[in-house]
Amino acid sequence: MFTKVFPALSSSSEQLLKMMRRNFNALHNSPFDLLVIGGGIYGAWTAYDAALRGLKVALVEKNDWGSGTSQSSSKLIHGGLRYLKYGWFGLVHKSLQERKRLLKLAPHRIFPLRFLLPVYEDSGMNRLTLKIGLSLYDVIAGGDSGLHKHHSVSKEEILKTLPFLSEKKLLGGFEFFDAQTDDARCTLEIVYGALQSNAVCVNHSEAITLLRANNRVCGALVKDLETDQTLEIQSKITVNTAGPWCQTILKKGEAENKKVRLTKGTHLVMPLLSKDRAILLSTRFDRRVFFLLPWYGTTLLGTTDTDYYGNPDGLCVGAEEIAYLLAEANHYLGLHWKKTDVISSFTGLRALKNIPGKSPSSISREWVLEESEKNLLLSLGGKFTSARMDATQIVNRALEILGIPVKNQPTKDRPFPWCPDGNFKGWKQQKIQEGCSLGLDTETANNACHRFGSTVDHLFSLIRNERTLANRIVPEHPFCQGEIKHAALHEMARTPEDTFRRRIPLAILDKAKWVGG
Repeated sequence: MFTKVFPALSSSSEQLLKMMRRNFNALHNSPFDLLVIGGGIYGAWTAYDAALRGLKVALVEKNDWGSGTSQSSSKLIHGGLRYLKYGWFGLVHKSLQERKRLLKLAPHRIFPLRFLLPVYEDSGMNRLTLKIGLSLYDVIAGGDSGLHKHHSVSKEEILKTLPFLSEKKLLGGFEFFDAQTDDARCTLEIVYGALQSNAVCVNHSEAITLLRANNRVCGALVKDLETDQTLEIQSKITVNTAGPWCQTILKKGEAENKKVRLTKGTHLVMPLLSKDRAILLSTRFDRRVFFLLPWYGTTLLGTTDTDYYGNPDGLCVGAEEIAYLLAEANHYLGLHWKKTDVISSFTGLRALKNIPGKSPSSISREWVLEESEKNLLLSLGGKFTSARMDATQIVNRALEILGIPVKNQPTKDRPFPWCPDGNFKGWKQQKIQEGCSLGLDTETANNACHRFGSTVDHLFSLIRNERTLANRIVPEHPFCQGEIKHAALHEMARTPEDTFRRRIPLAILDKAKWVGG
């Protein structure tokens, strides 16, 4: 816990404890209408949606919010251009509609990202086919998508914009838009929304096993990993959104477990290439697309897509994955990245509905809701982008089982919990000025507006009482020391990893200098 890592909090700070507080004892208040197991983006949206509809909700997570697959995404809010290749038009349409919605509901959290798609002679990408695909992408997105449509760019324009790209065999390319986010903080914000809507949300609490009675699931045995206390939580409906750990909770036999397929996606954190442009390329080995994405002053290189058969808790980045990604990137870059250029890496698992005989890349990312036992809902597949919409369907089904009429979708048009009121640009300009008056530099103040949204006032209050908290944690990255204290006070961070991996991403942006490492 933080009491072992940081000094005692001042009494003045105690007055600001209005946000996220961990309270395992609140789980004693069962039975619940809905028990959600797994605090990634799907569990967070499910708990938030259900609480807004008046259900009595509990959400438990064995580690920290978004600490599994949700912190290891490509940080994109996108339709999935490559999915058109497999004919997954329904998934692309749903994702693009959600992209449009999220851009409106969370201007502080979701923002446009410009992509460049270079076409090389040996890239396996046909320019006409790409033109048709991008045109279809624009049509599906609709005329009011909020983003510019794609357009062609010449070889000369590409090299002028991104001079580090290889000129050899470059034919030209295309430019299009998608969107980007900080996945861990996005998940945290939705958990906050659930808490504010009267859900009980407790991290570092593991669902050990499901409870069963009368041939139906009726809750779970949950262990507080901070105190080793165990508690039987009764619930009318149990939702398993544990992703790669869903099989551990189910404790089913091998035949049942084969219904779930785990695929692994790895990213490397590399030096910055471009502050405002992402790059989409195709591998030579298997013609999969991969990205070079700007993120907090670095470049994310990924992702891989391979089967995984081990224990999810033993997941790590393999040397062969690093070599694969560097080789494919270096084929198109004139930088000749080496293993020593890798700042850090991260990897995650996708829990998909298994389709035997399919390669990992060709297995559908479509979300499915399984009901193998009465009163147990299992969420499989899906995308970070479409999690809100899928969670709505989870809650709809729970209401049907409970015999409660399905009347509305409370998250459909509701701004994100930390979305500032009014015009975001005007609000941000005002808050940047306020932050600078407290001693923050402009970049750090701007960064804080996007990361904290309306809760930035809590951060500013801490800095106002202790001005040294305006200093950067490390000089190279725009995160101030007040964010460490804020994480402990207001964001349920319990360990250094909670703070320096998910609340503040220094563990992956600057691992060698990570103050908590």
